[in-house]
Amino acid sequence: MLIIFGDKFLEMKKFLLAILGVAVIYSTSAQVSITASDMPVNGDTLRYSTAAPIGTGIDLNDTGANVTWSYDSLDYLVQRVDSYKTAVQVNATYGFTISASAYGYKIADTLTPGGGSLPISITDVYNFFNIKTGPSRFITEAFAANISGLPVPANYQDEDELYFFPLAYGNPEDSSDFSLDINLQTVGSWKQDGYRKTKVDGWGTITTPYYTTPQNCIRVRSEIDATDSFQVSPLPSIGIARRSVDYKWLIPGEHYPALWVTTTIIGGNETITAVRYRDKYRQPRLSVEERAKEVLTNVSVYPNPAYDEVNIVIPSNTDHYIVELFNVEGKMLHSQKNNNSIDVSNLPTGNYIIRFTNDQGYGYGHFMKK
Repeated sequence: MLIIFGDKFLEMKKFLLAILGVAVIYSTSAQVSITASDMPVNGDTLRYSTAAPIGTGIDLNDTGANVTWSYDSLDYLVQRVDSYKTAVQVNATYGFTISASAYGYKIADTLTPGGGSLPISITDVYNFFNIKTGPSRFITEAFAANISGLPVPANYQDEDELYFFPLAYGNPEDSSDFSLDINLQTVGSWKQDGYRKTKVDGWGTITTPYYTTPQNCIRVRSEIDATDSFQVSPLPSIGIARRSVDYKWLIPGEHYPALWVTTTIIGGNETITAVRYRDKYRQPRLSVEERAKEVLTNVSVYPNPAYDEVNIVIPSNTDHYIVELFNVEGKMLHSQKNNNSIDVSNLPTGNYIIRFTNDQGYGYGHFMKK
C-alpha cells in the first residue's frame, strides 16, 4: 500500500490535476474525419439560416490545425428547409431515368437561364445525390425540373464528385470533372461542364447560434471552375464561365454543414456571396411577401437596345451583389460590386450578357448595344 504525506501529497495532486486538464483539453479539440455515414440520407429535413449582412465576421484565412472558429454572433435574415426525397417521391416519371438510390432536395423554385430571354419556364428544380463505393464518395448524380410544365430529369454524363472519403486534414487534394446536359424542350439545350478541386484545409472547433458549445469539425474547401453553355436553335452555343468556392465546416454525426460559405472568384479575388448555417426554427424576420422577394427569379436589363448605359433591376432587399458583363463568346469584360448601372458607351455594337449574383443565387440577362 502506498501512503503519501504532506507536501508530497499536494505535489502528486497537482500533477494528476494537470494531467486531467490536458486530457480534457485534448478531448474537446481533436482531429476528426468525415465518412459517408456523415452525409445526408433520404428523409432528412435539415433547416438552415441565411446570415445577414453577408460575410460579416467571416475570415476565410482563419484555417489550419486546431483552429477555434467562433461564429456565435451570426445573425439570420431568412430560413429555409432542405427536405431530402427520392426521385420517385418528387415525381413518379423521374424514376424511369434517375437511380432509385439517389435522393435530393429542391435547390430553387425557379431558374432563369439566359436571364429570362429563353421562351421557357424552369420551376421546382432538384439536385439528386448518391453515395458510391470504389472509391467511397458522395456525388451529385442527377438534375430534374419542370420545364415549360413538363417534368425533365437529366443524369450527369460525368458525375460531380463532391467528396471522396474519408475527409481528413492532411489528405491530398482531390479533383474531378463533371458534365451535365439539360434538354430545354424544343428551344435548345443548357450544358454545364466543370472541374472541382476539394481539400480539407483546417480542423478545430466551431460554435454558431445553433452549436452553442464547441464542436469538433473539419473545414472543406471546394473550388469550382465551370462553364454554362446555352444553345438556342438556330443560334450557336454561348458559353459563360463561372468560378466559385464552397467552404463547409463538417461535424461527425451531423448530416449538414455547421457553416457553409460561398464565394465568387473575380480576377483572382474571392468575394463572399452567401453565408448559411445549420439552425433551429426561429421567428421570421420578414413577412411572407418580403421573404418571397428574396428569391432570385429574374434579371431584367434596360434600356434594350442600349447606347450609353444599361441598368439591372435587382431584387428588393438586396444590399450585396455582383454584376458581370460578358460578350457572346463568354469573355468577361467588366465586373463590379453593389452597383446596378454599367457604362457601355465604348462597347462595339453587338449582343452582350449580364450575370447578376447575390446571396440567393445567380441569373442572366442580355441586351443589344447600338
